[in-house]
Amino acid sequence: MLAVVSSGMIALLLVGPPSLDVYVDWLWFGEVGFRSVWLTVLLTKVATFAVVAVLIGGAVQAAMVLAYRARPAFVPERKSADPLVPYRAAVMTRPRLISLAIAGGLAVVCGLVAQLNWATVQLFLHGGAFGIVDSEFGHDISFFVFDLPFYRSVLSWLLVASVLALIASLVTHYLFGGLRLNGGKGVLTGPARVQLAVLAGTFVLLKAVAYWFDRYELLTGGLSR
Repeated sequence: MLAVVSSGMIALLLVGPPSLDVYVDWLWFGEVGFRSVWLTVLLTKVATFAVVAVLIGGAVQAAMVLAYRARPAFVPERKSADPLVPYRAAVMTRPRLISLAIAGGLAVVCGLVAQLNWATVQLFLHGGAFGIVDSEFGHDISFFVFDLPFYRSVLSWLLVASVLALIASLVTHYLFGGLRLNGGKGVLTGPARVQLAVLAGTFVLLKAVAYWFDRYELLTGGLSR
């Protein structure tokens, strides 16, 4: 009973203040006749949160599920005082619930961070054009003001997803024997090697795309001596 009450109070403290802020903003924008603006901002925040949360949560969950399914049928014996035994036993009781909790927690945190950049999404969708073309790349100046920040944001979240998926798969493989440390050297099973290589390659590819976009930053970034 005490645990239920404590959980309810924590949930109220987490949800209460943001809900109150939303209600106050709804009243204020309605009072000045711009409730449609408030709805646009709110829907943009919700959509941004949902997209990033699904991306992060899906990537992390898929990485852990694939690593768990590719675990060795027989985990080689280690020392009797194996520190992983209690953790492995705890995870094996409810592997799906634990993986969903980890992926869901990361998804919520990343979604909350992403929705703070709702203005970047709106500027990308409704930025318009300046009618002035840069002489280097042939893009309208609006590309550097409205489009480029959005592309950089998308790339950043894709990179975050790939890194978190790589870490999740690495930890899962280590926990269930796909990655073993023998004499200070790491030994990978075939499935673990393939999965980690694909995730690392994805990160490198995304980083290459990010470097390609960096050339546009040369026109907008300040030069320091």
